[in-house]
Amino acid sequence: MIRSKSFILTLLMLLGLLSFTQAHATCTRKSSIDAGCDSCGVGIGLGNVNITSSYLQPVGTPLASTVFSITTAVRYSSSGAGDLVLYECDATDAGNIYEVFATNGDDRVGGYFDLGKDDSHENYFATYFPYVGIKLTHINSGLPFTRYWQQYPITSYATVGNKIQIRVKDFSAIRADLIRISKLPGQGKSNYCGGYVASSPYSGMASPTGTSSYTCIQPNGYVTFKGPGIASDPIGSDSADNYTTWGTGRWIAMGMGTSPISTLTHTSTCVARNVTPLVLLPTISIQSLNNGGTSQANFTVSIECDNAAVSGISSGSTALGLQVPYESYLTAKELGLVNASGGVSYLLSDGYGTNSTIATGVGIALSNTSTGTAMNFLGWGVCTSLGCPSGNDVGWYSVLNGASSIGSAASGYTSYNSVFTATLKKIPGQTVTAGKVSAKAYIWVRVQ
Repeated sequence: MIRSKSFILTLLMLLGLLSFTQAHATCTRKSSIDAGCDSCGVGIGLGNVNITSSYLQPVGTPLASTVFSITTAVRYSSSGAGDLVLYECDATDAGNIYEVFATNGDDRVGGYFDLGKDDSHENYFATYFPYVGIKLTHINSGLPFTRYWQQYPITSYATVGNKIQIRVKDFSAIRADLIRISKLPGQGKSNYCGGYVASSPYSGMASPTGTSSYTCIQPNGYVTFKGPGIASDPIGSDSADNYTTWGTGRWIAMGMGTSPISTLTHTSTCVARNVTPLVLLPTISIQSLNNGGTSQANFTVSIECDNAAVSGISSGSTALGLQVPYESYLTAKELGLVNASGGVSYLLSDGYGTNSTIATGVGIALSNTSTGTAMNFLGWGVCTSLGCPSGNDVGWYSVLNGASSIGSAASGYTSYNSVFTATLKKIPGQTVTAGKVSAKAYIWVRVQ
C-alpha cells in the first residue's frame, strides 16, 4: 500500500510537471525585419485601373484582379524571400499557430469604409482612387478581409528536430479584386492621405480625371502572426480601434500604393456584354486523342465599344483575354503549361488531378475562329516594379481582332461579335485517362 501510494504521487507530480511545461511553451521571433510600415510591405500589383462612362461600366463592374504572395514584400524579397524564418515554435504548438488578418480599419481609404455594401457588393472597401473599391480575400481560408480581426491556422511549416519554423512562404496567398462603387468615403478614424471636405468631395483622393498614380501609401490590409507567447489584437475586434500590436514590427502590410503602385486612367474603352454561356464539346475516345484527334466547339463573345476606343495591346489600348481559374493556373504550372511570360497554353478541367472522375492528360486550347490565330489563356502573373505582364505571350489580344460589327445600341458606341474556338486535345507528354471535362474561364476586356 505504501509503495502504491508513492507511485501514484510520483505520477501525479510528473503529470503536473508535463502540464506546466506545455502551458508555458512559447514561440520566438526569429527575424526582426519589419514589413508592416506603410511603404515596406507588399505591393498588390493591380496595374492600370480604368474608369470610363457609367454606360459601359455600371456600379459593380470588375476592374482588376490579382493574386499575390507576401514573399514579395519590399523587405522580405531582399532577405531570403520565401525561406526566411519569421517564427519558431515547439512541435507541440502545431494546431495553435495562426495567421491573423484585417483591413487597415482606421484609415478612410485604407479599409474603414465598406462602400461596396451599399451597392450589394459587401467587403469592397474605399481606396484612394475615387469610385474604386477593393476586396482582399485570404486564399487558404476563403475569408474576405474585414475591419474585424480574423484568424486561420497555419498548417504549412518546416520541422527541425522538435521545433517548427514558420517561413514567409507559409503565409497564405491573397487575392485582390477591384470593382466600381457608387460612393466616396467620408471622414475616417484617421485620414493620413487627406480628410473629407464637404465642399471638395475628392479631397484626399486621386483626381477623377486624367491619369493619376496611387500616391497614398496607406496599406489596404495587414497580416500578422499569433501563437503561444506571441499575441495578436483580439480576434473579432474592430481594427479601427484595436491595433496595439502594430508597434511590435510583426505586422505585414499590403497596399496599392506600395511598389509596383497602381495607376488610374479615364480612357475610352470596350466591355464584354455577353458570352455563349455553355460550350459543349463532343465526346471523344482516348484512342482518337492519342492519334491526334480533337473535339471542337465555337463560342461567341459580344463586345460593345466607345467609338473613341483604340483596339490593341500597347499602353492605353484596349485588349481582350480569357483567364483560367487560379486553381487551374497552379496545376498548369506544375505540368509545365505556363510560359515564361505567364501565359497558359491549356485550360484544365476543374478538379484535374484531384477528382478521379475527371479526365487527365487533356486540356482545352483556344484560338480566334476568324483569324485562325492560336491564343494563350491569361494566367495570374502579377505586376512588378518593371511593369505589368502584357502582349500575346501573356494572353492579351487586340479586343477587336477578327470581330465583326453588329450595329449600335447607343449613340457613340458600336457592338461587335468575336468568335473563338475551344479545342479539346491531348497535352503533349501526358497520359490520357477517361473521364469528364468541365472547365470555366473568365473574360477580361481591359485598358493596357
